[in-house]
Amino acid sequence: MAHADLVLEGGGVKASALIGAMAALADAPDPYAFHRIAGTSAGAIVAGLVAAGHDVARARNLMAELDFTRFEDEKGFLAHVPALGPLAGLLFHQGLYAGDFLHHWLVDSLADRGVHTWGDLKQDDPRSALPPSQRYKLVVIVSDVSRGLMLRLPWDYEEWLGIDPDSVLVADAIRASASIPFFFRPWIMAANPAVTGHDHIVCADGGLLSNFPMSIFDRDDGRPARWPTIGVKLSGKSNIRSQDWRPDNTNLQLAKSLLSTMMGAHDRAYISDPQASSRTIFVDTSNYRATDFHLTAGDKEAMYAEGLAAGTNFLASWDWERWQAGDYDKKD
Repeated sequence: MAHADLVLEGGGVKASALIGAMAALADAPDPYAFHRIAGTSAGAIVAGLVAAGHDVARARNLMAELDFTRFEDEKGFLAHVPALGPLAGLLFHQGLYAGDFLHHWLVDSLADRGVHTWGDLKQDDPRSALPPSQRYKLVVIVSDVSRGLMLRLPWDYEEWLGIDPDSVLVADAIRASASIPFFFRPWIMAANPAVTGHDHIVCADGGLLSNFPMSIFDRDDGRPARWPTIGVKLSGKSNIRSQDWRPDNTNLQLAKSLLSTMMGAHDRAYISDPQASSRTIFVDTSNYRATDFHLTAGDKEAMYAEGLAAGTNFLASWDWERWQAGDYDKKD
C-alpha cells in the first residue's frame, strides 16, 4: 500500500468530483492510504469525512444521498416569505442562508465514525518531525476576516485563538471554511480575549485566502518527504489562467471576477510551478457552478466520473521516485 498526503481544492457543491479523484487513488493497483488531508470549503468537507474514517465509497454515497437544497436554510420571521427570507439574511446577517443544516449534517456525519472534537483526529506517529500542535489527520483552511488572517486549523488554534483544539468540534472549522461569501452567514468562532482582544472572531470561506493550499504539507527542514503530497484541483489545466471575462461585462459580472481573482491569485501563482502542477490531479468541472444547490443525481455522478477519469489519467504517468529526483515536465 502506498501512502500520500492529500490537498483538496474548494468548489462549493463539486465535492463528488473530488471523491472521484480520490477513488482513483484508493482503488489503484498499489492503493493509496491517505495519511493527512487538507482542504478548503468543499475540499474541507470531503477531507473531514475521509479523515474521520469514512472510506471513499462511503463518502461517495453520502454525497449522492445529500439533498443540497437543504443548504438553503433560512431563519427569522421573514424565512417563509418568498424571496424576502434570503434577502433579509443577506442584509442583516451577511449571508443568504444560515448554514445550520450544513453544520448539523457535518456533526452527525463525523459522529458516525466517533469523531467529535479535534482530539479524536490526533495522530500517533513516532517518526514524525512535526510539533505536537500539527500532528492531526486533518487540516482545514479558514479565513479570519476579523484580522485578515488565514487559519490552518487545528494548527493555529493555540497561537492565534488561545484555544485548546482538542476541546473544539471539528465540524465548526469545516462549517467556517465552507462559508461561501454572501451565500452562507459567516461563522462566529470562540476565542480567548487575552490573545485576540475579543471573545470571538468572524470566519468565512477559506478560499478567500487559499482555495488550494498545495504547499501545506511540504517539508521546510531540508529532509526528504516520506511520501508525496498529491493535490486535486477542480479545473482543467488549460483553465488555470483563464477568467470568464468579456469587455461588455456588467457590474455584477465584474464583482464576480474581482472575487474570483482575489480567491484564486495566490493559488494560481503556486500551481503554475511545474513542481506543484506535476503532482496535481486536474478535474474539469467548468460545466457546473459552485453554488448550484439544485444539482441532480446525474450531475453528481457525472462529476464523480470526471474525477475518477482525471485521477486514473494522473496515475498513468505519475512516478513518486522520478518526481523526487526532479524528473517532471518543465513545460507544464
